[in-house]
Amino acid sequence: MSRITKIYWRSSRVPAWGLVLLALAAIGALLAAEGIQKRDPVVEANYATMVAASRTFRDAVEVLRPLRGRIEPINPQFDPQRSGLIGVASSSVTTTRGGLESKQTSINPNWAAVAVKLLADAGVEAGDLVAVTVSGSFPALNLAVYAALEAMGAEPVIIASGSSSQWGANVPEMLWLDMERELRRAGVISLQPVAASIGGVEDRGVDLPDEGVQAIRRSIDRAGVAFLDPGSYREAVADRVALFREHSGGRPFKAFVNVGGGATIVGPPGIDSQFSSGLSRNAPARAFAVETVMGYFLRENVPAIHFIRINSMAERHGLPIAPEEAVPVGDGGIYSASTYRRGLAVMLGLALIGLTWLMVHSAGISGFSRRSEGSKGVRPMV
Repeated sequence: MSRITKIYWRSSRVPAWGLVLLALAAIGALLAAEGIQKRDPVVEANYATMVAASRTFRDAVEVLRPLRGRIEPINPQFDPQRSGLIGVASSSVTTTRGGLESKQTSINPNWAAVAVKLLADAGVEAGDLVAVTVSGSFPALNLAVYAALEAMGAEPVIIASGSSSQWGANVPEMLWLDMERELRRAGVISLQPVAASIGGVEDRGVDLPDEGVQAIRRSIDRAGVAFLDPGSYREAVADRVALFREHSGGRPFKAFVNVGGGATIVGPPGIDSQFSSGLSRNAPARAFAVETVMGYFLRENVPAIHFIRINSMAERHGLPIAPEEAVPVGDGGIYSASTYRRGLAVMLGLALIGLTWLMVHSAGISGFSRRSEGSKGVRPMV
């Protein structure tokens, strides 16, 4: 014979109008917390620097566009802004597949403002030492980082690699090292890497044809920087770390910045995805299963800024995806970043809790519950 369970209940002692009042108060508190925000203090403090860096990016594009056009015609189907910073689908220096949309998204001078914001969030100030690694995969973002570092007055130690993924700086006679060399010659930037490698598998172009390796070697020679020639993956990581230590002069690095997904920087597939895009101060344990340059800096408690998963970063910072027209300097959510007024949110939350307590307490001792005094007790529901 089945047993019957009795469930005891009683109706709420808070009247309907009281529940409506609490609901309206909760909605009002939410709207107030969302609507009464303040501008991000980091953006406020660095606004002029962000604009200056973005202008440098814009000026650099004007220098590079005609140079690239003379070497390899710019295809407006792939580079609608005709920036000259988007390469070709494949060439002798192309290492891996790359998303065209993400490369198009990078063509925006306001990425330099994003770089300033992230560096400032990491605690970088004028005169601070910053470790930087770049490849040819995202020349526009390399340029954004360079422009930000110069505008902030930071002192970077840069190590580059010459190869590129699809649609990056992969025109053999106009690689990233050629672009930055031309920009130095034009006086737009002054930064220069301390060394450069071939890039690609094991950081020495194992996956590239001899023609591509030689094209990158010529580019490194034209740039006049030291050639980094590791013998293996582990040696490539160790060489880069050693160079950073050597050029630090014993000073601490305030941040590490990487553009793209170079294997020696963030590890092979399965490891690279463990490192977050944007600014991070730690990573999951799996990220340290293989020696990487980024892993080294994170273990040293140096904040890492990782420019990868670009469309996601663009949405996070209020920049458009794959803009077809040139984006003006100063245009984007990055310049109007806002934060919640936490003190206000706390006060509103406490007020709401207090109102709820008052309503329930009043219902328990006032006439709200008098109508139940003559009842026969709590009735069970079967």
